Amino acid sequence: MASKNPTASTTDEMLLSPKHPRGAEGENSFETPCKRQKKSDKYKAFDPEEKEKLKKYETCESQTRKVLNKTYDKLFDDLSRDDAQKEIIYLKRRLATLKKKTSLDPIRIGFLGRTGAGKTSLLNAILGKNLFLPVSGSSVCTSCVVKVSTNRTDQYEATIHLLTDDEWKEELKNLVEILSKNGHDDDDDDDDDGCVNDAIEKLHALYGEGAKDNNYEVLLQTNLQVTVPAKRIISLKAQQAEELSRKLDPYIRVRDEGTEGLWPLIKYVEVTIPGSEILPEGVIFLDIPGTGDFNVKRDEMWKQSINTCSVIWIISDIERTQGEKIQAKLLEESIKAFPGGVCTDIAMVVTKSDKMDLDEYRSERKNKDFPLENEHDAILERNQDLKNKKERFIKEKLQRKLPLDSEVLKKDKLVYTVSAREFWNPKHLSPEETEIPELRDYLRKIYLKEKQKLVKDYVTEVCGIHRLAKNFCSTPQLEDQIFQESGVKELMLKDINPLEKHLEKRFDEIQQPLRESVEHARKNYKNTVNKLLTRDEGYRGYHRTLKAVCLKDGIYASRRFARIDFNESLAKPIYHKVDTIFGSLFRTQNATRTSLWSHLEMFKNEVQSKIRQTGKNKHLPNNSRKIEIFIQETNVILKKLEKQILWSKSSIYQSLSVSIQSDLKPCYKAASKAKGQGSYEQMKKILMEGIENEVKNQMFEKAQSKMEKQFHQLKREILEKLKEKISIVFSLVFLKQERAAVHLADIDPECKEIHEIYFKLQYDN
Repeated sequence: MASKNPTASTTDEMLLSPKHPRGAEGENSFETPCKRQKKSDKYKAFDPEEKEKLKKYETCESQTRKVLNKTYDKLFDDLSRDDAQKEIIYLKRRLATLKKKTSLDPIRIGFLGRTGAGKTSLLNAILGKNLFLPVSGSSVCTSCVVKVSTNRTDQYEATIHLLTDDEWKEELKNLVEILSKNGHDDDDDDDDDGCVNDAIEKLHALYGEGAKDNNYEVLLQTNLQVTVPAKRIISLKAQQAEELSRKLDPYIRVRDEGTEGLWPLIKYVEVTIPGSEILPEGVIFLDIPGTGDFNVKRDEMWKQSINTCSVIWIISDIERTQGEKIQAKLLEESIKAFPGGVCTDIAMVVTKSDKMDLDEYRSERKNKDFPLENEHDAILERNQDLKNKKERFIKEKLQRKLPLDSEVLKKDKLVYTVSAREFWNPKHLSPEETEIPELRDYLRKIYLKEKQKLVKDYVTEVCGIHRLAKNFCSTPQLEDQIFQESGVKELMLKDINPLEKHLEKRFDEIQQPLRESVEHARKNYKNTVNKLLTRDEGYRGYHRTLKAVCLKDGIYASRRFARIDFNESLAKPIYHKVDTIFGSLFRTQNATRTSLWSHLEMFKNEVQSKIRQTGKNKHLPNNSRKIEIFIQETNVILKKLEKQILWSKSSIYQSLSVSIQSDLKPCYKAASKAKGQGSYEQMKKILMEGIENEVKNQMFEKAQSKMEKQFHQLKREILEKLKEKISIVFSLVFLKQERAAVHLADIDPECKEIHEIYFKLQYDN
């Protein structure tokens, strides 16, 4: 199997990378008939033409890995010498990276919705496994992220990752602080938000009855009532889906009698199922809770999960879809993933769409001139009306944040109304009318498109590195002398200067809106703070919620009030002004002259044009092998740079709220220590005065400066990387005449094999 991404070294990053990377280094010649049968059924869900394409891609990928491994083994000793030149080091790193690399990056589909919205039932239906993952039902489920993917095994597996001891101690301290009355009269002050109940249930589950009355030091000395594995990981395996479901249920459900008490310690859960005829291998589902979590690590993972999804489905049941504030909040969080993450597609999936009181609907419907014959017609009519309304709402929200020609705004469909219950037990709707098959088709189209593109790119890159390696061990030729003496290298590097000016201009375009929005944020911050501290539905128990906000540095995943984030709320006027410009700057789809990527493409084209023109001026053949190798390698450099830029933009985007949070941490800490009668008013006063002082100390200007600094840092990194990589590639391709060629092992057979695979793929449409 391919190795894991070496950058995914932390526990949190493990969630964001596949547990079992796809793509074998070679086919197993000792496959059993059973395994061969499973492989033949792997793409059963696709139509015959698509199935043949996918098999072709898989064969090409597997063959490419075989060739690459042979090449790497042959060249390893030659490339590992202590006195290796930088070109040799570059070649070795490229080969090693390609050897580890999976051709298909995970396609992450995020299911974002509150408990009870029907996320799990929907996922079970898409997987074709009724009641496989435990649904919430009458009990509440854990607020951790659950990741579901397929794997080439015969078993169903689940891995439950627990908080570290230090992570739990940090949360324990905050839970005890939430429960501490500290002289406050709480007799008639139950916390309607549920943070007190959550804290009590967590302590009860781990420490037993009466734990809520103990202080932090006592609880630290109290033995847990559950057994925590030393490695903080629990592995479950089963031969059947139903068996794994039973084993997993106690860890996901948290309030049924007799459940395991480990649920407060669960950080995230990974579930892998055997290769599915419905779910393509390489699609990963992330079941994401609606508002994050009180625990800082789970909350960080909540945000990371959203930002790593290329597709987000906002899940809402039909009874809550109309007018519920949390749906607008979830949509807002999802849209942030466009400029702040890698999201390129979004949809709202309305579940339980079969629910209807026919008599009630008949009396309320506007279209009374057309009588309804039955419940089937009523459901379809109501669902279509809902789709029309919600699609207008979503498009309006998207248009405020994204460039108007964004691909997602051109989609024919942004809302789906589904019914898992009708899918399994048809009563009023056909399977097609439940829209579950349509969502499956949606996934298959995404998968097929990505698989085609990424396998082609991968094979092309492997082909290029073979040509580069073969060229490196060749003897110097006339072409080398021509290009070394032509001065074309210096001309290409001079193209960095106009690129730098273009990048400066693009980054400068965001500075004016930044300054204006900072001024707007300064003028309106008091209104923002007042809204955050004012409750339309009263203050009963809200001092507990506000304390939770302060304990978590301005962020609290509240059930009743949705997600509370003081830092993003204060930064919102700035985001409102720069979101569209930010989106235009970093867009890769339909790139225009305002995008960063368009200028990098222009630079690449200029560099390649100079190489071609030099060859033409010196009467070299149009199909010069060395020129084509150089062209290929510059394409690779730009592709790698694009990925780095996409991940950098997330850090840049979040820098505003991160900066504000950093400045306000002392203020939050001071407010969290308020005790006794009137603690809410104390906290409110500390927060208002603290925020006012930080605004006077240029909190917003500091945030602006940090964002601008990150923009300029990105610009420097882009320019330095381009200059370095192009110089190395030029030296690799056009060896200096006076330098003897480095002796490398013969890789002619591997070059021939990889070229045959490459040309076979080019004929695929």
